[in-house]
Amino acid sequence: MANFVTLARHTELKAQTLVHILKANGIDAFTEEVNQFFPSLTAHYKVRIAEADLPKALSIVDNIDLENEEQVSNAEIQNRKVILLPFDYTPTSEKAFPLAFSWAKAIGAEIEMLNVYSADETEHYSILNRMIDFDKEALRERVERAHSEAKQRAEKYQETIQQRIDSGELANIKFKCTALEGVPEEQIIMYSEILKPEMIIMSTRERCKKEVDMIGSVSAEVAEGAPIPVFVVPENIDFNSVDMVKNIMFITNFDDRDLIAFSKMMARLSFKEIEINLVHFRESGTKETWNEIKLNGIKSYFAEHYPTAKAEAAILDGANPTQSIRDYMAEKNISVLSMTTHRGKLISRIFNTGETGITRRFVFDGDFPTLIFHA
Repeated sequence: MANFVTLARHTELKAQTLVHILKANGIDAFTEEVNQFFPSLTAHYKVRIAEADLPKALSIVDNIDLENEEQVSNAEIQNRKVILLPFDYTPTSEKAFPLAFSWAKAIGAEIEMLNVYSADETEHYSILNRMIDFDKEALRERVERAHSEAKQRAEKYQETIQQRIDSGELANIKFKCTALEGVPEEQIIMYSEILKPEMIIMSTRERCKKEVDMIGSVSAEVAEGAPIPVFVVPENIDFNSVDMVKNIMFITNFDDRDLIAFSKMMARLSFKEIEINLVHFRESGTKETWNEIKLNGIKSYFAEHYPTAKAEAAILDGANPTQSIRDYMAEKNISVLSMTTHRGKLISRIFNTGETGITRRFVFDGDFPTLIFHA
């Protein structure tokens, strides 16, 4: 096991931010609670790295200011074009691999594969064990061992991925596997803020179909919280190539932020011909003529700014949006559903309903790949 040293001490947020910056620059790092026996008594964390990485890490730390959000967001020295691909070693997470590698190949990007692990899960180590085991050095060894095991597992998995590339199963592009400790959705979002990838591509979690009453999956939390586009691949379909992204249904609520989402979407699909179906849901009491005028206005804007893409427009019944979406997608042979988030409320305004749980389950446990934009 590597000899670890403490690089810095910070609050939890700053410590995690520093870890992400170091990871983005190729330095393995993790956090450790200063007071491991009673962690609630302190808000400070150590940032631990391998001793061999200390000179490089110090040069990075000397050139960033964790108080300066703009500087932190631009701290990725490597300046790579990259797609972020979260995974958890399950067949469900692997469903997104072929699409991610295919998309990266098409746009000349690399793949950053991210696994988020829990030290307690790795060590089968409960809170009660922590309270009983008061040996501070033993606790430190547990954390370091958990980190080393997670890193070794990621490195071994990287060899497996390379074998799949060599066999032609995945596109031949540069990639690497990274392991971070913490809550999956929180770490994925924070890491994306530092790495600034082109997009996040991930599959729905396997438990989504088992826990019917769950508010949302990790995919849902990431899509609503990440500042970059998120492409969600359902576990129950085969969507293996960017060539399958042909006919997109974009749900619009006539918001100016939808135009920003248009720009983001076309920038990521500029290398291929696509067809866009602009769809709005009719609300009760709303004049049909006014809806048509606004929708045609957006269609004209789209045609003017993106002349190579074919665009259609439609107004659907908002009384039963789920069924309306399914019927329209089947009629038009839609391959991808796309929408924007608005202040963390995933298309709730579009559906004009308080049944956001139903909406989330439809989007993230449904039968369609979904491209989410943060607006």
